[in-house]
Amino acid sequence: MAETIASASVGADGRDVTVRWASGGESRFPAVWLRDHCETPECLHPETLQRLVDVFDFEEPVRATQAEPIDGGRTLSVRWRAEDHVSRLSAAFLNRMAEGAERPPARTLWAEPLAPESDLPSVPYQAVMAGDQGLQEWLEGVERYGFCLVDDAPATPEATRDLAERVAYLRQTIFGDFWDASANMEHADTAYTTLAITPHTDSTYSHDAPGLQMFHVVEFDGEGGESVLVDGFAIAEEIRREDPEAFRTLSTVEVPARYLEEGVHLEARRPVLRLDSAGRLLQVSFNHHDRAPFLLPPEEQKAFYHAYGLFHRKANERGRQLVFGLRPGRVLLFDNWRALHGRLAYAGRRRLCGAYHNREDFESRLRTLRENAARKAA
Repeated sequence: MAETIASASVGADGRDVTVRWASGGESRFPAVWLRDHCETPECLHPETLQRLVDVFDFEEPVRATQAEPIDGGRTLSVRWRAEDHVSRLSAAFLNRMAEGAERPPARTLWAEPLAPESDLPSVPYQAVMAGDQGLQEWLEGVERYGFCLVDDAPATPEATRDLAERVAYLRQTIFGDFWDASANMEHADTAYTTLAITPHTDSTYSHDAPGLQMFHVVEFDGEGGESVLVDGFAIAEEIRREDPEAFRTLSTVEVPARYLEEGVHLEARRPVLRLDSAGRLLQVSFNHHDRAPFLLPPEEQKAFYHAYGLFHRKANERGRQLVFGLRPGRVLLFDNWRALHGRLAYAGRRRLCGAYHNREDFESRLRTLRENAARKAA
């Protein structure tokens, strides 16, 4: 049942308003914050949901004079001292704000391979293409495990692109927005060879590395070439527990990375581990191949090699690597901010299709899918 407001009161100086919830407990809101977030059509555009009120342009300080629940407690009404306006804010919005920021996603970290290959998280192709429920299941698998497969997909570039566009529009990079690649050295990257590739995240040389990446081997005639996945967040949390100083180094030292080919010189730098203000992991950026030269003072350089080497060794431990065949019909979507990926060497012909997605577009798609599902269930 949605939270409702039992009562409300204004502080003695009008600077804040206290809301008492019907279920118990109370929340206090600054008056200027309430005025800034007024939900009436004069203050919040009803279609764009963009703010129209400008509290920073008010001549008088914002002070509340009266606050009370209306509409059966589903709305808070607030009157103001220096203006003839009554603000209204929904109890649902206030309660959501009082509870804090958006909850971090539910994640299952794995320091060892999850399960036999037949039990890996996956969704049938037809379910993803048929409706929102299958798409939501696919994306929630990526959110929880850092990756999720789609099985029984048509092994064509056209079907692969259609599947990728179910998530969001494709990100344009120096490789295009959709690649159809083989070992032809079209670009100066190991991915365009038959060599083994150690676990890494892509585009450490980009200021905003793609959030998601999708692979589909549409043709394969040879041996080897199995895909490798490692949970970078699981490694980071192990290091946080076992070697806090190494964790500090990995989360503070900005590591440069670069991509070089004719007419292209990309370069960016950021820590291996990017954290939010609460110290939670946001992103792993680790690519030993693309790391650019840089020199620190001697003691800092020593600490860096210790910490980076610790992460590198853990990422390359076979016991924690998930190794599986990515063959025609099986599509892999993974979180490039969390899961390190690699490939075993192969012999023969291998044709790989794939694409990148921006992180914010993945998150947007998942939010809207959940909101639509909640509305249908209500």
